[in-house]
Amino acid sequence: MFKKIKISSLQLSLLILSLTAVLFAGCGSKFVAFGGKVTASDGQPYTKGYVIFSNGQYSAQGKLQSNGTYVLDSLGNGDGLTPGTYRVYLSAFQENIGTENEPIYVSDIDLKYEDPDTSGLSCGVIKGGRFDFVVELK
Repeated sequence: MFKKIKISSLQLSLLILSLTAVLFAGCGSKFVAFGGKVTASDGQPYTKGYVIFSNGQYSAQGKLQSNGTYVLDSLGNGDGLTPGTYRVYLSAFQENIGTENEPIYVSDIDLKYEDPDTSGLSCGVIKGGRFDFVVELK
């Protein structure tokens, strides 16, 4: 009933490569470009660190620019991420106010923003959308 088919190792390699390319192309086409702006509670753009979107299955991050804007990267080059609902938090740069031998790191934002469980920020990612938010300074 079933006919045995012989496949060379080259043919098998090409088949696997083709299927992999189709899968990655499908994943890439599901990403939507997404970004926004972070403003500090003093009204100035917040520029220190990264904004991170995570939902347990997917995540993306965007480096904060000098004007407070960010563009999310999943795989690189501002590719965005898959639409859905995400928790949002920051990985803020911290300043060392101590010495090299005894560093003391401080952040100028409320530490709740550096943890997805306490940031209080969430966002629905859709094509053409953006997420702007304000962080409280210490």
